[in-house]
Amino acid sequence: MRKISDKSLNNVALHYLRGHSASRKGLVQLLERRVKRQEDVGPAEGKALVEEVVARMVKAGYIDDARMGEAKTASLHRQGKSSRVIQLKLREKGIDPELAKKLSTSTPEREFEAACTLVKRKRLGVDPERKQKDLAVLLRAGFNSDLARRALKAASEEHASIQAAAQAEADEEAEFEREEAGLGGQVLHLPFAARGSETLPGDACRVLQLPLPPAPPPQLMKKKATAPERGPEAAAKLVQKKRLGVDPGRKQKDLGVLVRAGFSFDVAKRALLRQATVPT
Repeated sequence: MRKISDKSLNNVALHYLRGHSASRKGLVQLLERRVKRQEDVGPAEGKALVEEVVARMVKAGYIDDARMGEAKTASLHRQGKSSRVIQLKLREKGIDPELAKKLSTSTPEREFEAACTLVKRKRLGVDPERKQKDLAVLLRAGFNSDLARRALKAASEEHASIQAAAQAEADEEAEFEREEAGLGGQVLHLPFAARGSETLPGDACRVLQLPLPPAPPPQLMKKKATAPERGPEAAAKLVQKKRLGVDPGRKQKDLGVLVRAGFSFDVAKRALLRQATVPT
């Protein structure tokens, strides 16, 4: 095995730093492991080589613990990590404890933002029955109880708002589909006596559901509003024209014809009753 030199150790450091960010301590540990593989290099010589190469990397700007710590802090914050966890992560990367504490110091607003990010990532605050478990997740992540409860409450309110909006949209879509089908979203219930084997006791009756005509186009609304209301005379004319009210067995069907023609239930009923009393 070739004896490691200052140049070869320098190349090892550069190759590693091209693809990884490292603290000063982290690079020292990496180079020391490489030097220990060399049996013909003493501890003092190896330590001197490592210190010389690391000092060169720091001077060239390849190693900057403050810059590296700031970038790592921002990345961990975007992942929803608390300031306590960030501080531990920075120390694991070899950053000085005092610098790690300084870099991880956060404001209440920034800490709340990180808690909300973690809540969204793990879909917390959605199920009311998991409230205590979700709270425990945030506490173990390093957030205090007050902030954790605020984040869960905000997530719960947002979830309820989204559900309400989705339900309103679904209801609107269903209403639109009913209108498209020509029902106008309304149904007229007309009582009529049961007949034959379906006769019911007393005043009981069956119900006939007749769809009301769909709402007219906007351009016809004004014209329809100014049209005179159909009265008994018009109903009587339609009864005579269509020969309604003649067959007692078709009483309910004749009534439905008049209602669909735009007459009120009372006007239609009186017109059929008057026609029934006319002698044949």
